[in-house]
Amino acid sequence: MMIWLQNTKVTLAPSPSADNNETTASFGVYSNPSLIAITALALVFIYVFFALFPQIDIAISAVFYDAATCSDATLCGIFPAAADTKFAVLRAVFYAMPFMVLFGIIAFNVADQVKQKRSLWRDAQVVSALTTCLIVGPGLLVNLFLKEYVLRSRPRDVTLFGGDFPFVPVGQWSGMCSSNCSFVSGEASIAPLLILSVLLFPQALQRSAFFILLPASLVMAFLRVVVGAHYISDVLLGYGSTILVFSILAYIISKLAARAQPVAV
Repeated sequence: MMIWLQNTKVTLAPSPSADNNETTASFGVYSNPSLIAITALALVFIYVFFALFPQIDIAISAVFYDAATCSDATLCGIFPAAADTKFAVLRAVFYAMPFMVLFGIIAFNVADQVKQKRSLWRDAQVVSALTTCLIVGPGLLVNLFLKEYVLRSRPRDVTLFGGDFPFVPVGQWSGMCSSNCSFVSGEASIAPLLILSVLLFPQALQRSAFFILLPASLVMAFLRVVVGAHYISDVLLGYGSTILVFSILAYIISKLAARAQPVAV
């Protein structure tokens, strides 16, 4: 990814000269059509790959599963992390972190821009893209559609891991989960908010903030595999879907803002 960014000479943030343009949002690489195409192709590849090799989903989840045999000789066992209170606290912290970072930087920017008597318009474009992305991506696409209609049972609920339902690989929509199912991960779809919020940071801090928040974003998503709540394919597709939705919105908003600029005479 970083090699591609260098070759295309696109950065996470615009050049310093963009600070004087109050009508164009600071979407950086996310509004680049190439990123939209690459992300879409990557999601298709991940979907097809795990549909063809479902055993990889099983194998990765099995790493975090502690198998045992019940008294009636049936398979028992647990995902130990799911019963660990430290992981429960960690999950709560990570779940709150994207919203805390986003609301915190918005409050800081509003106070700073009011104090400096600068326009809020550029930040408003990024915030509107993030808000719309959360509604369309994690809200509508993930929680109201995919999780409710694909019907893929969570790892902890399938017979392979001591549950009652059959394993359903990616690509099959015939599971026995009734609601709030495994495909795709809702929390993994929220996790990118941590790195997307970097667009609202002061430009001098954006690169550092990105590399600091990226590990937290990835850990937040991967924890869902560790506790047996999702397969790795659920996490990758959920995470990538939000990046794709945001990039499409960033492209549309940046184009509309550019058209709205006054023509020089």
